[in-house]
Amino acid sequence: MYQLKTKRFWRGQLPHWEVESGVYFFTIRCANTLPQSILIRLEEINSNISGIEPSSENFLQWQRIYFRTIEKYNDSGSGFCPFKTPECAKAIVTELRELSKRGWTVSEYVVMPNHLHLLVETHCGSAAMSQVWTQWKGRTAFHLNQILQRKGAFWQREFFDRVSRSESETERMVRYIRENPVKAGLPKMWLEDPWAGNLKDWDC
Repeated sequence: MYQLKTKRFWRGQLPHWEVESGVYFFTIRCANTLPQSILIRLEEINSNISGIEPSSENFLQWQRIYFRTIEKYNDSGSGFCPFKTPECAKAIVTELRELSKRGWTVSEYVVMPNHLHLLVETHCGSAAMSQVWTQWKGRTAFHLNQILQRKGAFWQREFFDRVSRSESETERMVRYIRENPVKAGLPKMWLEDPWAGNLKDWDC
């Protein structure tokens, strides 16, 4: 088991638990990809998570319920799907590399048609989660909207993050990311997907 030292716990539409030198699973969705019925269900789940201690098993259970609720929509390719455009997919992979400059290293990733799955490692002295992702989402939204010659919301307002509590959980997260394109019926193997891979060995 990892020794998790809390740096901060904060809430937007979702609760976010930030720890020292953590390993996180992130899902970042594009805007307008979930039906209204699911958005209402997610609000109900969020209200149940409110006030629960983030290091508790109860918090972990509610996170699992949240993720299962949206999982089938993650793979359906519904709604706004900008990453079907190769130029957008290539641009977002380049932007993931930039995160290492703020102390957030993307060690595994997959770019799906309307969302991203990431395994991210933080380091001592890394910039705050809310600051890093707010700025990153704003910068990438502007750039990608330019590529698509469109205006309006690009990303869903919030992102889902889960802290890994053990090496075995990290391994499960990696398997999920690697197998996600196959599960969604995209390439036959995840390595065939040009927008999936490992950035850990890239120069910072």
